[in-house]
Amino acid sequence: MRTKEIREATDNVNVRLDSLIQVIDSLNRNISRSKADILELNSRIADQEEKSDVRMEEITFRLDRILGIVQQRSVVTKSGAGEKSAEHERKSQEMESLYNASRSDYLRGEYAVAYNGFKQIYESLKTGEMAENSLYWMGMCMLDAGKKDNASILFKSLLENYPKSIKVCTVNFKLASMAEESGNKDGQKAYLQKLLGTEHCTTSNEFQRAAEILAP
Repeated sequence: MRTKEIREATDNVNVRLDSLIQVIDSLNRNISRSKADILELNSRIADQEEKSDVRMEEITFRLDRILGIVQQRSVVTKSGAGEKSAEHERKSQEMESLYNASRSDYLRGEYAVAYNGFKQIYESLKTGEMAENSLYWMGMCMLDAGKKDNASILFKSLLENYPKSIKVCTVNFKLASMAEESGNKDGQKAYLQKLLGTEHCTTSNEFQRAAEILAP
């Protein structure tokens, strides 16, 4: 009789343990789904932020242009200096118009046309924020056109030539994502760690996403 009671008690304990295991498994699945949902949400937010950044860049650039015009007019006093300033102003306006047109082409999915426009700007200027941004958008045109190898080369060129660019955070994260898609986990980790080690990226959305991915 005693043995029977012990057996029944043991069976009851096993049933309860099985029930607890099922509850724990269910919680783990819910946690995994929640993490996936959070990462997907972060990705969507990042995409929206990137689109907003495009518009913000345009607004900022136009404000800088207005300020630059005012400053140039205030300091130009000689005819020779005035002619030089006028030529510079003409070229700047041409580059600005081409840059805006190329971004519009990109947003419409005209990647080849947009790429050629950004390339013309980059090769004409070489330095400055517009040149840096043009190189970035050249990479984006290649990426969205499915030419990932070409995009990778352009993105790496930006990191090498413009380490202080505001696009460095985004580029490192994109290169990490491209490495992950190709199955290169070590490459993904290296780019994410480089992003986390870049001081001016600490307040970026990419920094937070990189930290989440590398979290144990």
